[in-house]
Amino acid sequence: MRFDGLFDHLWIPALIAQCGVILSLLYWWFSNNPTRLLTILSVLAGISLILSLIDTPVVQILPIGGLWAFLFGAIPFILGNRFRVLEYATLIAVISVLVGVLVITVAGDTLLARALIAMGLGLLYLGSRPRASVAEMSEMRRRWFGMVLHTFLWAVPLTHLNAALSISGQSHTNFLALIVPCLLFSIFSWTIWQHFEQRQGTNQFVISGVVAAVLFINGLIGLATQGLQVRFPDSAQAYIHALDNSEPAFACPRATDGPLAGLEVCRLGPDGPPQVLVWGDHQLDTLRVGFAEAARRANVPTLMISHSNCVPLDGLQTRLSASTDISGQDCDQQSAQVVQALAHLKSIRQVTLVADWAYYLEVTDAELFNRPKVRLGPMDGSPFDVTRQADYVAEAARTTVKSLSERGVRVSVVRQVPSHPRFDAEIAARASLPGVGMYFGMPKLSTVISLDDVTERHKPIDSLFQQFAANGQVVYVDTWDAFCSSTRCEARGGLSSDYITSTRLSQSGALALASILAADLRRALTHAPLRRSLDS
Repeated sequence: MRFDGLFDHLWIPALIAQCGVILSLLYWWFSNNPTRLLTILSVLAGISLILSLIDTPVVQILPIGGLWAFLFGAIPFILGNRFRVLEYATLIAVISVLVGVLVITVAGDTLLARALIAMGLGLLYLGSRPRASVAEMSEMRRRWFGMVLHTFLWAVPLTHLNAALSISGQSHTNFLALIVPCLLFSIFSWTIWQHFEQRQGTNQFVISGVVAAVLFINGLIGLATQGLQVRFPDSAQAYIHALDNSEPAFACPRATDGPLAGLEVCRLGPDGPPQVLVWGDHQLDTLRVGFAEAARRANVPTLMISHSNCVPLDGLQTRLSASTDISGQDCDQQSAQVVQALAHLKSIRQVTLVADWAYYLEVTDAELFNRPKVRLGPMDGSPFDVTRQADYVAEAARTTVKSLSERGVRVSVVRQVPSHPRFDAEIAARASLPGVGMYFGMPKLSTVISLDDVTERHKPIDSLFQQFAANGQVVYVDTWDAFCSSTRCEARGGLSSDYITSTRLSQSGALALASILAADLRRALTHAPLRRSLDS
């Protein structure tokens, strides 16, 4: 259940209905023996809590996975019918609410915290039932706490539904837009509840059964509209497959000794002294599988070093957004260490640079959603000029290429894959759902872009490195043949989407580049570094 789709939420009322049916049957069978009833409910709650810790879709779509939280909401009403707890209901309710708030403070908005608050509100409602001594005051409290309980019960699903239907990617939910529908639904459900509660002689089991059946049928209707598929239709499976395999197939271990100590370094290809160093950022992360296959095909021992949002160039000072978990100084230290380590790695014949160049050169309209910017500047301590970031990157590239060439190391730069500014695999999967018109801020998506359009967009990047290539300083490795024809470029290919976001490749997209990358790695086998004579 990776996504919160529209019809996934229709399945939630069905789960609630199933939990209601289970509790109704248990109460009907064991109502004459409260001790046995509470024992069975306690055992079920324990089993449900343990199973809910298992992160599998099967548990999530069955009622047993969430029954423990449902029991918290039923506890006050079970106790109210069988035990004399009304005198202490308010005290217990206040304690439950405070514990729920404490859990939210410590662990965040969890299912346990919501269950505790729901139980506390239920006890407040029971504790405010009419009493002979203060009938008018207790009646007012009953209406107040009843309305609060219904507002809480509506606020949780409405907030989730709003978040699930929002495509804008905002980190904060607009709660003002939820206040009016939440109050309207609360008043409506509270009025219906009062109508049933005040009717004397009504069979409560029949009422609960009818409500459960209606909710269950509602969930089945939502499920049937997708051909009885719990998740997504067949048209979305290519995007789902790309997202399910979005993480790298392996993690790079941290080097503990040598000139690269402290850095995360992957060793690819056969054993032996490394001949190629592949250095990059988050763009290289998406190409890990492709480079692993390329190193295997080329039979070239290869090292790979990457770090998100860190440009693989020397001589730049980095300032990252406060939302990232690393500092810009970490990027600067890594770049300096990699460049200095090359002098000690005598077997390295080639350095291949891989980066999200459009991100650092601030190419406009390259992404569907804007990301926090990385600010780059000179190392001499002079103030950053945000209008000259492209110049800073170009100068650092010249310095880095010159430094490596003077050491006799061959340099290649992997051309950034063509960007698709109107594509995102997760949004494309959502767009394949029935009722897609209900999503908020659904963008217009496209998996195809003209070659002229993407060429014009990447012109600042290509002009920079093609100039180096024309001077013989670097080899500019063209990746576009894997995704583009003579007229257009496509984001989706075969049974899986080649792209995850506008510029980030999936594993299938990375593997599509394996032959191109292998050809670049093989050049290291015929390259004789000049530094052997220089070092002698």
